[in-house]
Amino acid sequence: MEYTPEQKQAIETVDKNLVVTAGAGAGKTRVLVDRILYILEQGLANIDEIVAITYTNKAALEIRERLRKEMMKRKGDDDISKSLERLGIAYIGTIHSFCLRLLKENPVEACIDPDTRVLEEYRANAWLKESVREAVINNLEDKSVFQLTSEMGFLKLSSELFEIMVKMQNQGLASSIIDKMAVSEDEKTLAMLIKKSYEQYSLKKAQQQFLDYEDILQKTLRLLERNRAILRAYWKKFKFILIDEYQDLNFVQDGILRLLGKGINLFVVGDKKQSIYGFRGARVELFEKLREDMESQGQVLNLKDNFRSDERIINYVNQSFDNLMEGYEPIEAHRCHDSQKNIYFLTPKSQGLMGERRQTEGDFIAKKILAMMTDKSVKVFDKETQNYRYPFFRDFSILLRRKTHLKHYINAFKSYGIPFHVADTGSLMESSGVRNLLCALNTLEFRDNINLYGTLSQLLRISDNSLAEYVLAGQELISGLKTDADYTGVCESLAGAFQLVRRWCKIKDKATLRELAGMIVEDTMLLSSLAQKDLLETENLFKFLDLCRDYDEQGYTLREFLEELSDFGQEQQEAIDASEEEDVVRFITIHSSKGLEFPIVILADSGQVISGVFSEVLFEPGTGLALKKDKDKWKMLKEILEQKEIEEAKRLLYVALTRARDYLLISGEMKSDKKDSFLKWLNQEATADGQVPIDVIREPTDIVINDVKIPATKSKKSRHETTQILPQIAISKNYSVTSLGEFLRCPRRYYLSNLMGISEGVFYKNDGGLPGLSARERGTLVHKLIEKIHRNKIDVKNHGEFLNAQTYHLTPKDKEIIGRCFQNYLESELYSASGTIYSEMSFTYRLKERCYITGKIDHLVFEEDGLTVVDFKTNAVIEQALLETYRLQVMIYALAVSEIYGVKSKKAIIASLFEGKIIEVDTSPSSLVECKNQICNIVNRIESNDFKAKTQDKAVCDICMYKGTLCV
Repeated sequence: MEYTPEQKQAIETVDKNLVVTAGAGAGKTRVLVDRILYILEQGLANIDEIVAITYTNKAALEIRERLRKEMMKRKGDDDISKSLERLGIAYIGTIHSFCLRLLKENPVEACIDPDTRVLEEYRANAWLKESVREAVINNLEDKSVFQLTSEMGFLKLSSELFEIMVKMQNQGLASSIIDKMAVSEDEKTLAMLIKKSYEQYSLKKAQQQFLDYEDILQKTLRLLERNRAILRAYWKKFKFILIDEYQDLNFVQDGILRLLGKGINLFVVGDKKQSIYGFRGARVELFEKLREDMESQGQVLNLKDNFRSDERIINYVNQSFDNLMEGYEPIEAHRCHDSQKNIYFLTPKSQGLMGERRQTEGDFIAKKILAMMTDKSVKVFDKETQNYRYPFFRDFSILLRRKTHLKHYINAFKSYGIPFHVADTGSLMESSGVRNLLCALNTLEFRDNINLYGTLSQLLRISDNSLAEYVLAGQELISGLKTDADYTGVCESLAGAFQLVRRWCKIKDKATLRELAGMIVEDTMLLSSLAQKDLLETENLFKFLDLCRDYDEQGYTLREFLEELSDFGQEQQEAIDASEEEDVVRFITIHSSKGLEFPIVILADSGQVISGVFSEVLFEPGTGLALKKDKDKWKMLKEILEQKEIEEAKRLLYVALTRARDYLLISGEMKSDKKDSFLKWLNQEATADGQVPIDVIREPTDIVINDVKIPATKSKKSRHETTQILPQIAISKNYSVTSLGEFLRCPRRYYLSNLMGISEGVFYKNDGGLPGLSARERGTLVHKLIEKIHRNKIDVKNHGEFLNAQTYHLTPKDKEIIGRCFQNYLESELYSASGTIYSEMSFTYRLKERCYITGKIDHLVFEEDGLTVVDFKTNAVIEQALLETYRLQVMIYALAVSEIYGVKSKKAIIASLFEGKIIEVDTSPSSLVECKNQICNIVNRIESNDFKAKTQDKAVCDICMYKGTLCV
């Protein structure tokens, strides 16, 4: 696709600073990547002289990956080749990762220990809460503190202080700002408690050598402000800085980047219409101020072209926000969908309690999805094939402001049999059940008051009063875990809780991570309590227990496990999520949808009222601090904060609507025409000129589902329109290459393993705890090593030295086997192959309508005369039955990549690394046609439930663990 004039200018203007406003769908990531490539190609800088700042780790990874792919295409250019080699150490990442790198490059001047660790958000919040509580308790002898605590209550006061401190942290504000704002005696008391809380919190971090995310920013700003020589050195080192999502930065981040920008070419991308992270400290006015500063010098650009959404959706967005947003800048569409109508309002007329109303709305959405799935006039644009096609379930995404009422929509989807997935359930470590379990594990390992407090209060549900009484009696909480602890005068529930934690301490070093975590879950009935409240929390707890098992297999101790988790980035360990290929409708929050796009967007619960501000203590930088009893001041602050909330909600609505590519559906019921909501703000009438055709559906009977019947819902009310049967919609089937190979080996085995979920492992005898890796684990490790040397361009001279340099704990036997496989690989033609090599390459191949094959190719070599597929095997001996399975798998790889990339398949190889043998497999056009027919035959047999055992092959049966148990 050719650049627009504005895109071209943004990419090629490198002689002055530039501020770019990039509207939704304007292709800003492409501009960022191509600007970096342009700088490299023009020889203006090396890759490590360019800084690219992104808002999330995910965005940084996307930029790196796009750069890598483009650089691979330009490997003939020497400058590009050098940059490709150094891409792994380039300054591409979040503002926090960039600042941490600067601090570690200057540890003495920054006054930090190079080994300082980053305090993850979930733990930082726990420490901050504990610090606040300690500050209040330790100052209760102060009359003003005692009075305020009596009026507000200990928990309420602690909670309000914590929220103010989080807000200050997010906005990069020092605690001294509160001192300046405090006027009344109560305000001064709050300021004193905040100061004391910060002192406690800072002490905890210093004692355990941690920096939180705000420390990283503050220390970087001080480093650059107070050390002009270091600042000048970075002006000299870096030639270009590119910053994405500037509208989401806070005061400190703005200060750091403006300092650096004084001596380095600055390229800034942002959009005030998409500033939706006020709760994280984002200050949209900072981007506006930077834009104003640059505008007088002619250094401002506007990327207003939208390449994502249909023109009628864009027309509707422009029409709506021209009235909603002051100074709204319209975006211009570049796509037109074939459908006559593609904007719908689902606004049911319902009565009853709020939960029942949302259930009705969920029914509406479910029926509309089924109707669109069976309506031959509904088509979505497939970016891969560049053609229109009928929708799959995965084309639908339900966007929500909050997940508070999610269960009502889920219940409706279950009633109609619609497959769904709840995306962005947040960081696994922020899941409440996991967080509480982590508190307990940290207590057992580190024996500290902070984690013990969390364990007792959250997991074992000991009241704050009981804990406060224990502490006020002059004892540290941790003393309750001592063997000779005296529980005289201690309430029975707290004494019992101490004894339970002591029991966990005793078995800590004897149990595996999974056993220890499982015991805590069982003793506290955590699973049952979560199951009654939140199914998603339950799923995340199971995922955490699986994580414990994974680390058990790698031989981690509890301390190593906890330290590993503390080093996870904010986005690295995500909660349960579904792959993009999985054919399910997705529920996702609007915040998490930012930067994404979906063929069909359904904005649900749009009648939800913008809630307002209700805290007893209000704080806003530049305005002031107020307690509710100071009515006039509190009311003034409340109005200011609520107006900010409304403005951000409008921007959130803009983000939601601009995620839609082909269809936009808005559902909900307006609960009040006096209160602000998405539904109140949106026009539900079609425009007179027909540019925005809108269909408003208010009755369930208005939704027509062709030739299908829908089941009765579980609602107490009988509704005639829902007494039909579920439509027979063909759901996409996904088959892995491995599972197809397993079916070829034995259909019965496939059935028991893949459909029944009965692993062969349950029949293996206990090995008595013998040390070492399993054959599968050894194979995985060999694969990782091969991937590593190709990904990082490592020239291995000696396999033994290379293996010893890795951090794996291997037994002599493991090292011998892995070393042999690795050495055989290094001596083979595969290691020195010419052409472009990709390792561990995932793919999805469309076999036929609604049938996909997924897999991961060990080694893929692109050469001028075709491609070579390599499948590594580390078996000591490859039996004939297995060889046939492997032949099919490698042929599927060759078939898939040749059709996906339109490149001739040169050859396919099964590399037996243990034996040092290369087995070539025929991938001639006729062989690939035969392979495709064979796959179709296997899929047909699976779909017709043909799982007859392959008893004629005795060699297969003799080594099968199902034999004699589930198969005779």
